[in-house]
Amino acid sequence: MNATRYFFRSSVNSGVIGVLVGIMVSGAANIKDYRKGKINATDASICVGKEAIGTGVATGVSAAVAGAVGSSLLFALAVGIGVKYAWDVGVERLEDKSS
Repeated sequence: MNATRYFFRSSVNSGVIGVLVGIMVSGAANIKDYRKGKINATDASICVGKEAIGTGVATGVSAAVAGAVGSSLLFALAVGIGVKYAWDVGVERLEDKSS
């Protein structure tokens, strides 16, 4: 079985894995900033939530695209990076409008 198809069998499962990875990575960074007093607990939690959702969406979309196209892991990575970049830009624009 193709490794890409095995890994991306379910875009929902991949999205959940992405959420968990987003929580771990952002959580570690925000704990560091919280301990240094650069950020409060509420802001840290909001940052972790935004990163977790964005990473989950990017992972799920890249899994769906790679699964549908049957392409390489490199292609899935490129799609995921593009989706996460677009997600971050969109969130920034929404935050700027609400300020």
